[in-house]
Amino acid sequence: MLFKLTGSIIVIVSCSFLGLILSRDCKKRPTQLRELQGILQMFENQITYLSDIIADAFERISKIGGSDTCVFFTRAVEILRKNKAISASEGWSQAVEQCICRTALNKEDEEILMAFGRMLGSTDLDGQIKNIRLTIGQLRLQEDKAEESRRKNENMYKSLGVLGGIAVVIVLL
Repeated sequence: MLFKLTGSIIVIVSCSFLGLILSRDCKKRPTQLRELQGILQMFENQITYLSDIIADAFERISKIGGSDTCVFFTRAVEILRKNKAISASEGWSQAVEQCICRTALNKEDEEILMAFGRMLGSTDLDGQIKNIRLTIGQLRLQEDKAEESRRKNENMYKSLGVLGGIAVVIVLL
């Protein structure tokens, strides 16, 4: 009997923990999208007012750090330093592919970041600024969607974790 009770508690706690993890990711996505918009605004300022080349702007932003989404810039700098022949666009694309799993961002967000990267370094300053502003606008729309999804799903994930664990225990007993 003690074995069944202990096993039941472990199942309920495990399922509850899974629900908490899913709700946490649901909560982190809007925050990370806001952070990414701010970082892209800093990137725009770097190339507009300091007339930095893209790699130098990436490096400055990666040093500022402090957010989960700076990982894209940090990794892009590492890729560009390691392979001098690679373009900023290719470095950014590789960084997004390698680091998207470290964030709560989804496939749509990844596509926006990849589209941003395809235009890096291929236009003049005005084109770069327009690309950054377009990306910020798209991320703002994604943030709105993510916030709505968070409102709908955050408590549901927590509740389903607990209730799912109870259901599994009932079925097993």
